[in-house]
Amino acid sequence: MNRFVVPVVFAMFAVSAAAADAGADVKASSAAWRQAVVKQDRESLARLLADDLVYAHSGGKTENKAEYISAVTSGPSRYESFGETNTIVRVYGKAAILEGNVEVKPAGRAAYKVRTLEVYINDGGKWKMTAHQSARLTP
Repeated sequence: MNRFVVPVVFAMFAVSAAAADAGADVKASSAAWRQAVVKQDRESLARLLADDLVYAHSGGKTENKAEYISAVTSGPSRYESFGETNTIVRVYGKAAILEGNVEVKPAGRAAYKVRTLEVYINDGGKWKMTAHQSARLTP
């Protein structure tokens, strides 16, 4: 019986390590997306967002990928920074869910906090956001 336990335990650790790496990759993709928004980097946004993106803002407005990229890259920068806290990533094979709190600092306005839920898909080894929804938190 012991000869079967070792491979099973090793396989469990390997799966756990792969999920941890994927979770870190999803967090990195989320951070890169936020930086691309601040920098108004259209090319990075096109690469980081899935073609079928559905982006629901905290105010209720919903945009597809082209609408979202156009909105955050036209005119002066809308955002100065994003600060993430309490971020949790759960990976389910080629899909992942990231949730947490974000302090949003719009350009020239007071910061506010939102609770965010982001859905990612693994597309050719790259984690791309396919859905986003946020709700404004009351102080």
